[in-house]
Amino acid sequence: MKKRYLITTADERAWKFDQPVIFLGEWCRLYDRKHIWQDMDAIVAKPYGIGVNRKDFDNAEARAIENKLFPEFCRLLNKIHGMQHDEKFWRIVLGHWFRRSIEVLFNRINTLEQCLQTFDISGYTAYSSEEFSLAVPDSNSAVWAFNNEVWNWALTSRILCLSPIHNFPIVFASKQGEEIIFKGVKSNYKEGKLPLSKKIINFARKQLFIITRLLVKETDAFVINSYLPFKDEIKLELALGQCPQKWFSPRINVVEPPNRLLRAKLTELFASQSKNNKEKLISTLLFELLPICFLEGFPYLNQIVYQQPWPKSPKFIFTSNNFDTDEIFKLWTAMKVESGSKYFVGQHGTCYGNSRYMNPSIDEITSDKYITWGWSDNLPQHNPAFVLKTAGRKVAVFNPFGDLLLIETCLYNRITTWDASCEFVEYFNDQIKFIRSLANKPRQLLNIRLHAEYRYLNWNELSRWHDFDPTIKLDKGESAIKNLIADSRLVVHSYDSTGILETLSLNIPTLAFWQNGFEHLRESAKPYYQILVDAEIVHFSSESVGKKVNEVWDDVDGWWRQPKVQVARKQFCDRFAKNSDNPIHELMQIFLTE
Repeated sequence: MKKRYLITTADERAWKFDQPVIFLGEWCRLYDRKHIWQDMDAIVAKPYGIGVNRKDFDNAEARAIENKLFPEFCRLLNKIHGMQHDEKFWRIVLGHWFRRSIEVLFNRINTLEQCLQTFDISGYTAYSSEEFSLAVPDSNSAVWAFNNEVWNWALTSRILCLSPIHNFPIVFASKQGEEIIFKGVKSNYKEGKLPLSKKIINFARKQLFIITRLLVKETDAFVINSYLPFKDEIKLELALGQCPQKWFSPRINVVEPPNRLLRAKLTELFASQSKNNKEKLISTLLFELLPICFLEGFPYLNQIVYQQPWPKSPKFIFTSNNFDTDEIFKLWTAMKVESGSKYFVGQHGTCYGNSRYMNPSIDEITSDKYITWGWSDNLPQHNPAFVLKTAGRKVAVFNPFGDLLLIETCLYNRITTWDASCEFVEYFNDQIKFIRSLANKPRQLLNIRLHAEYRYLNWNELSRWHDFDPTIKLDKGESAIKNLIADSRLVVHSYDSTGILETLSLNIPTLAFWQNGFEHLRESAKPYYQILVDAEIVHFSSESVGKKVNEVWDDVDGWWRQPKVQVARKQFCDRFAKNSDNPIHELMQIFLTE
């Protein structure tokens, strides 16, 4: 086996073109740079962490490391900030970031180790850590940093320099000139243009709620981003005996630079003495990765929290969205929970209740009550309810003579213990196979809905689709999904998604397909998904679902109304996507029952 130069990034400043190379993963080979890398003497390393047994083992080990390190991490934060908060406080504030970072580091370390144990490496070009900080402003920036080429190049370089696993020369790239604080790629995000009528309605609502702030009582329940339709959220607040509000959480603007000396000191105090190389590396790097808003910018974050016109002693706090990356909401909530307020969280979407690897989530274990879309699974916080997003919608709106709508996911940020990039290559190839299996009629009426965030990731989806078929109809994630469904006779989901739960709950003709069967599901969910498989709603191959589309295309409505299909839909929805005839009454019972 000949020696190869290690490449871990798509940033070509780290590449060698005059010798054999090995790419650490598919993320290194950008589609729009194919003309560069396809002629290189190059191979791609075996993807790490694939297969249910490997994922199970790694998930258990990552959770064990998280549970071992988190208490000491909290103790040091309390010490540096002169506070005495408990672990629940800090889990609400930074628990999602902490778990995500453990998994990211776990993946990067194991991916490197597997490659270096398999291949003979001739050298590596590292990113100089003196020119760059791994600390990002906040946890939202962190999510996007985990997929950023420069950030990952810097992290991988740091791991290699810290670890004894390499025995090859490392050279540092010339000065790059990037800013010390990584700003994140989300800053390029632009909201879709709203029609004038919508802008006027939003402006009027905002002015109304500015006026009604005068009627807020100190003990009012605080409801923000509940996922209920706007009218139902108003009804909920009226039922609670309070003036309805539409709360907004402002974005923070952290400007403090990372304090390298402080972080080095904390790392020295925190770094594990474990003989386990992986755990030692993770504990060495966590304070380097800690977002600035939790350390240098924490006084500023506290100041902004105290400026919010929110209730001083809310009887309870309820959200279905702000628990992850909304720094102001999380810190405010952690303070109020310590003062005695109850904290209720609504289910955010799919994966909750069915995912093998999100069991339980941070929002489940930190809430006093967790409102699910119908299921319950071994936690006292679980309170079965209904699909919050579709509350009050009883009429299914679709066109029996309309399009075939294929709803896709995108290549998400690299935040799993396994190599999701490799799996996504197979996923995209499955979409191609599905389309090729379609008969002429459905193929001519196919509309592919891309995930709205595809443009911020490095998959070059538009180019790939246009190279496959320049005439294919693509929605770029800009149209309202309910409008696309209303124009369609059949919706096909190509992944296990929130959309499946929503279309099934609304009794809209639905098919779904994905790879690897039930591997991603926890054991308690499998019987319910088997019901959908038996009814031929869910398929495990692109050819199978394509055959089903062709079979039912001329009478989708007739197929969908068959007793076998409707019984299966209802049985599944009773577990994972319930409807409610009286959603506000149900929520009131959950919120006001001790």
